[in-house]
Amino acid sequence: MGNIKDSGRAVIEDGCIVIRVAIEALETVIDGVGTLWDERGEPRFKVTDGLKFAADLVHSLNDEDEQGTTRIHLMFDDAIDHAVEYGAEGIEEK
Repeated sequence: MGNIKDSGRAVIEDGCIVIRVAIEALETVIDGVGTLWDERGEPRFKVTDGLKFAADLVHSLNDEDEQGTTRIHLMFDDAIDHAVEYGAEGIEEK
């Protein structure tokens, strides 16, 4: 797994917040999704084509609800709430 530096982590890169997940790490990532386990506690799915699964996963991340909200927006909303609640710097109440 040579291409998984910072995989599954947010980093600041070239003035942007970047979340990077190496396609080759998707099998490990999917194993961590508890709702996809069977009654014995074993993963029910295995990634057989990382590129195809990655394309569908990206589509799911970018899929918009009726108001145009994506799963990425919801993740950021939750992370921003958490950061502010725990005293994030560089922000002040108006």
